Amino acid sequence: MKAAIMTILAGGALAGCSVFPDYVRPAVDTPAQWQVRRTEADGAAERLDWWRQFNDPVLTRLLQAAEQDNPTLDQAVASIASARANLASAEAGGMPSLTANGAFSRSKGGSSTGTSAQTTGTSGSSFNSGITQILSGSLDASWELDLFGKFAFGRQAEQARLDAAEMTRHNAKVSLAAEVASDYVGYRACQLTVTAYQNAIASKQDTARLTGVLAGAGFSSPADAVLAEASLHASESSLIAQRVECDNTVKALVALTGLAETELRAWLDRGSGIPTPTQFRVDSVPADLLTQRPDLAADERKLAAASADIGNAVAKRYPSVSLTGSIGKRKTETTGLTLSSNTWSIGPTVTLPIFDGGELRSKVDSAEAAYASAWASYRSDIRAAIKEVEQALVNLNGAEQRERVEGRSAEQYRQYFRAAELNWRAGGLSLLSLEDARGQMITQEISYIAQQQNRVRYWIALYKALGGGWRAQDTQLSAGETRSEELL
Repeated sequence: MKAAIMTILAGGALAGCSVFPDYVRPAVDTPAQWQVRRTEADGAAERLDWWRQFNDPVLTRLLQAAEQDNPTLDQAVASIASARANLASAEAGGMPSLTANGAFSRSKGGSSTGTSAQTTGTSGSSFNSGITQILSGSLDASWELDLFGKFAFGRQAEQARLDAAEMTRHNAKVSLAAEVASDYVGYRACQLTVTAYQNAIASKQDTARLTGVLAGAGFSSPADAVLAEASLHASESSLIAQRVECDNTVKALVALTGLAETELRAWLDRGSGIPTPTQFRVDSVPADLLTQRPDLAADERKLAAASADIGNAVAKRYPSVSLTGSIGKRKTETTGLTLSSNTWSIGPTVTLPIFDGGELRSKVDSAEAAYASAWASYRSDIRAAIKEVEQALVNLNGAEQRERVEGRSAEQYRQYFRAAELNWRAGGLSLLSLEDARGQMITQEISYIAQQQNRVRYWIALYKALGGGWRAQDTQLSAGETRSEELL
């Protein structure tokens, strides 16, 4: 008994010891600074509340609707619930367990007795039978000591997976908001392009009417009338195609926001023009992406979980010690006789894996391979994130420069067309030259709209690439609750 007690005390002292090093986030080499530099405007906004800086109530409404009802976010929430349940299960490991057992049986049996007399040559026998009832109950307790960290590693792995699930939800929110905003900007640009085609058609209708009058009076060639009509129909075809694109964008917004199309169109009718976002400061460095992007933070947590899985697999190759105890009572009644007894037992149980055909070693190998894969994915995603930011900066700088140039060019083409139209009406310019001037004006007007759209979209892309205003400290998790800062 004394030896058993010493074993228990030693086991308690060793409980929680680890056979695998504690996880430390590995260092990743990143550039010291961004290669693309920006000159920030005065009054640049903070990224945390950037969506509201658009000052567009329609966009705000669409973002709110998308967050309230979106299957992707619902899947992320379900993943969090599943991860939390797995953590609760892991936390139960290594805790004492207590079970109660009870049993009752009733049976009928018999026995025979006999006597014989050699002297008389006679014999006699009798058969006794009765009902036997057995009632028993017991309480059984068991506690496996966590000598080598098997249960501790299991809890660490599930906690890390819960953290990753929460961060994945934040990443889904950032991606959803960026997609909604990008489609909304695309719709506004599409409507501006529709207006440009409508203005061109109205101008061409006037030209076609006047050309028809002149051709009928013999002052203009019939070919000019045909040319004017052909140009008009070409613009009408372009207008139809543009309206189809606008309708498809509306369908995309319906799918993203969950709003009924009639309600969505009513909201869209309340605004016009491409919203202009406030510039935000890019004051971070590439290394900051590790704490600014929820997808990279989720990758790091998955890496931590993979490390804990290795520790769990290694610990399972070592002996396990369990403390067991039981108390019970048994009552037997038969043929008027009642017997009662009390039982109890206590003692340690040692399990030592000796030969398993390599199963436990293969599980360690599998866990190590999973860690190597998670480490490779983490480094790959970091590189992709840096590339994404660099490209967004390049595209944004280029779009801003092109927008300024395209705007000046569009205004000059408008002036050129107005002069050409006056010259044509005065008879100093052919209809073919007029249509060429009009075509250049329309093309440049649409190009200018596209650059306005691109500038805003690249701001959105940069915002998303920098993490969408999320910060690692905005997420605090525990086994029972989640606190997260809203992005929208």
